[in-house]
Amino acid sequence: MTAPVLIIAACDDWPTDRVVVELEHRGTEVFRMDTADFPQRLTLAARIDQGSGWAGGLATEYRMVELSRVGAVYYRAPGAFRFPKGMSGPEERFAAAQARAGLGGVLSALECRWVNHPAAMARAEYKPVQLAAARACGLRIPATLITNQPRDVVAFATETGGLIVCKPVAPPFLSRTTSSNPSTPSA
Repeated sequence: MTAPVLIIAACDDWPTDRVVVELEHRGTEVFRMDTADFPQRLTLAARIDQGSGWAGGLATEYRMVELSRVGAVYYRAPGAFRFPKGMSGPEERFAAAQARAGLGGVLSALECRWVNHPAAMARAEYKPVQLAAARACGLRIPATLITNQPRDVVAFATETGGLIVCKPVAPPFLSRTTSSNPSTPSA
């Protein structure tokens, strides 16, 4: 019997549905989970000691997978953790941090093949990493400057003949909040 594949994706992600169907068609055991189900409908009981790696399991009301048997993990845009109604904002943030570190930490530590390991995905989001990887693969990259110094931008523009493109190094995120305290910045 082949090792199970753990699929971590939103429950309504139709491309993942197709992957599950194909894997099952090939006789592969699949355990699909969505982090949005944790901790209310998905449970984790994991243990590690000197003698072996992570053991224990993930379980829903209907299925269970033994962590030590997982042979591969496919990670594709799971949902955000959902907690019981009535929690305050600080309680939810604390619970989310604990869920991310606990469930996410155990899953990330599984010693198996990964497709889209969250740590690798997070690292790959950095533009400087992307540029270095493209250069290492032999791709042509434009001369690039990342700085917070206006004089360096002027020197770079002069060096490149005045033709530059300015763009953020991460997706822009702007949050506007209403504050009753005028000294509290919003943005």
